[in-house]
Amino acid sequence: MGYINQSGKFNDTTWLIDAAFKTLEGNVIRGGHAAYLIKTEDNFNCLINAGTQSGAKNIYKGLIKIGAWPLQRIIITHSHWDHTQGIIYLRNKEIQENLPQIEIFASKKALPRLSDQSYNYCFTSEEINTEYQNIEGVIPLEKTIQLGSHYSLEIIETPGHMEDHISVYDKQTKTLFCGDTIGMHWFPKFYVCNANSIYWKEKGYLESMRKMKSLDTEYLCIAHFGVLTENDILNFIDKSVSMYYRWMEVFERFSDRIEDFNFIVNQIWDNVYKEFHTFQMLKETLIGAVKNAIVYYNGIKKA
Repeated sequence: MGYINQSGKFNDTTWLIDAAFKTLEGNVIRGGHAAYLIKTEDNFNCLINAGTQSGAKNIYKGLIKIGAWPLQRIIITHSHWDHTQGIIYLRNKEIQENLPQIEIFASKKALPRLSDQSYNYCFTSEEINTEYQNIEGVIPLEKTIQLGSHYSLEIIETPGHMEDHISVYDKQTKTLFCGDTIGMHWFPKFYVCNANSIYWKEKGYLESMRKMKSLDTEYLCIAHFGVLTENDILNFIDKSVSMYYRWMEVFERFSDRIEDFNFIVNQIWDNVYKEFHTFQMLKETLIGAVKNAIVYYNGIKKA
């Protein structure tokens, strides 16, 4: 089956809604922050992640198109703005349409940051000039969550990318919604270090990778970039781990010039991505990730 990046249904109960993905030539295939819809036999609709406020417009249209609006529940994998701020848009829609309130679920650890989204200003983002709105009334997740009468999902703590990160495992379809736990896969075979900020923790990340590999998974649903299947699943996990170590090796080797940003970007590009040098436009996509990884690296050096 390979890599799935087209919106639509990909197993008995699950739809990909609006993933963001590019070809090696830089052509955008989809423009949103991916969300996933689980629809049970008794028409219970549960969304995994809500994207940004702007991205939620596409998510809303996608839900209408497949007959999955209104939603009954939204599960948030972690408290970052690009998976939470879409809740504001979707809640406004339910109020405008006089619909029952959507139940929002997240890890108990995420609740303080959801109710104070200002911490997100530490990230560079497309909406940096927009005031982040706090998310209130969130229900803390337990080890399982029930959808409708007969459908349940397992909740797995998968910290590393963020300490409040959870993943959602659908044992019925062997589908794992891993959020941003594993890392980035913007382009075919182009992997990026997942150390995204001062909140990133190596120990939690490596333990989460172990948990991921132990699950019987046929569909791996990434928070931005679509669905991996078959051999691509374990390959993505292993490549993510190896890429983390490769970036850290470069940082260590040139630690005396770690504040020389352009120099470090060039070293990452020359030492890690030699096989992509004919695609110079890919180098630009590393800039944000390198900035965040340097913040993380400096943090562990000061600790």
